[in-house]
Amino acid sequence: MANEQNLREPFSPSVAREMQKKSAEARKRNNKERKLIKDRILERMGEDDWDTMIDNLIARATEDTKSFETLRDTIGEKPKDQLEVTAMDINVVLDDED
Repeated sequence: MANEQNLREPFSPSVAREMQKKSAEARKRNNKERKLIKDRILERMGEDDWDTMIDNLIARATEDTKSFETLRDTIGEKPKDQLEVTAMDINVVLDDED
């Protein structure tokens, strides 16, 4: 529960700006590392490797739910993760029993 003793003071604009700058630099560095790893994996894998992996994934999908989900998501059949709320009409009747 929040109370006066455990609340922090808001950061000053200069401190917040510095934190955002550090966060952006770290995010940029992480994205560059991920891209490098992805590129190296793709360059080392040949067409035969991809075909073998896909064949193995299809074979495993009959027994392994994670393999099935991977295949389903890859072909674009992933169900929505969010619920869609539509408008409803709600009538509230209050009886005054005085």
